[in-house]
Amino acid sequence: MIPLSVIGNTKRIHFTGIGGIGMSGLAEYFLRKGYKVSGSDITPSHITERLKNLGAEIFTGHSKDNVKSIVDKVVYSSAVKDDNPEIQRAKELNIKTIRRAELLGEVVNDKFLIAVSGTHGKTTTTAMIAKVLVDAGLDPLVFVGGNVQLFEGGAARTGDGNFAVVEADEYDRSFLTLKPDIAVVTSIDEDHLDIYKDLNDIKNTFNEFCRNAKRDSRVVYFGDDENVVSALSNLDKEKISYGFNDSNFLRISDYSLGRGNQSFSIYNSHNSYKNVSLKLIGLHNVLNSAACFAVCNSLGIEFSEFKKSIKSFEPVDRRLQLKSGKNRIKVYDDYAHHPKEIKVSLNGLKSIAKGRLITVFQPHLFSRTKDFYKEFASSLSIADEIVLMEIYPAREEPIKGVSSELIFNELVKLNSKVKYFKDNKSILNFLKSDVKPSDIVVFQGAGDITKLCDEFVKELAVK
Repeated sequence: MIPLSVIGNTKRIHFTGIGGIGMSGLAEYFLRKGYKVSGSDITPSHITERLKNLGAEIFTGHSKDNVKSIVDKVVYSSAVKDDNPEIQRAKELNIKTIRRAELLGEVVNDKFLIAVSGTHGKTTTTAMIAKVLVDAGLDPLVFVGGNVQLFEGGAARTGDGNFAVVEADEYDRSFLTLKPDIAVVTSIDEDHLDIYKDLNDIKNTFNEFCRNAKRDSRVVYFGDDENVVSALSNLDKEKISYGFNDSNFLRISDYSLGRGNQSFSIYNSHNSYKNVSLKLIGLHNVLNSAACFAVCNSLGIEFSEFKKSIKSFEPVDRRLQLKSGKNRIKVYDDYAHHPKEIKVSLNGLKSIAKGRLITVFQPHLFSRTKDFYKEFASSLSIADEIVLMEIYPAREEPIKGVSSELIFNELVKLNSKVKYFKDNKSILNFLKSDVKPSDIVVFQGAGDITKLCDEFVKELAVK
């Protein structure tokens, strides 16, 4: 057993919301460390099935009956409310409840911690850093906010080395429990305005995250992002910037787009690191790999090792992931759910498109749609055709007057070719009749749109 102050003599842990990507990674970690693990989620998924196969007891739905008296600790995420029956049952039984973010900090803070933050790009950047460290023989402990094939499709890796690589989530200020040795900030934008007051509140919280870092820590940051630069301007830490602008310590140059890959070089005032090759689409992934290089370079990993490792990096599940190329129709599954993420993904796909670019978009959250419907329309208009789905509510109740129609009406003003369907069957029927060879179809959103993507791929297979 591992000596964690917050865990103590715990042997049995219950995870409320175990199917969430962050919760599942921790659950898998404790399973592999020999703990008895149980957990519940509203619906079964491939994540809960994976955990079940690893030995977890899985319950469908939240119920007080899921929390037994033999459970020592109950872990919950920010999405779980105080009135959850399992949280209430734990209190009745005097079982200690622990927030996921607090537990994560207990697990990783004693290691040499690399914590990757940012409103965009943190999942891929975390996975990239983890892969290079694995390939370099450093055996890191890893927690990432996506399923990674390198980790057998899981969201965690239980390494025994001195390093930990963690995706640092800004939602609900969860990342403030982390004390990194290297803090990475990939981007800062307005988001999660159900949690934060405004952009200044977000920037101040990122500054606090970096100030929480250990003594003699350093900060790697995207120097072309004005919000990032502003947030870190008064930070008394060693800072390493990366980006395309000449003002950065690490400057990206010599960019070229080939067939199936991108290549670029990185320069600083006294060295050049040439001909980095990357399979992934989009300039945002060049930036993600530059952040990865900045971290690996500061750790003393040889450039040749970084270059070899990053060349074979495969996308994290749902991060512009190619799901099918059958019938000369490319189908991508993409987690993009913020206007800026949508913009960079669609621009990346446009750069390789030979036919039309068609996006199927599922807005995520009523509040985010209300705050950004004009920005969503502007980003989506990059595509040649847009198909809108209903809003995926996730943790929210409906807001009066807020629906996908807000985005639809803005797209009409932009003269975009847009369709709005309220059921998945209609979307599939439309795509089957509309899509032609050489088209690219991308399914975008953070909800359950990935299931629709899989259904469409199956339809193509029999077409």
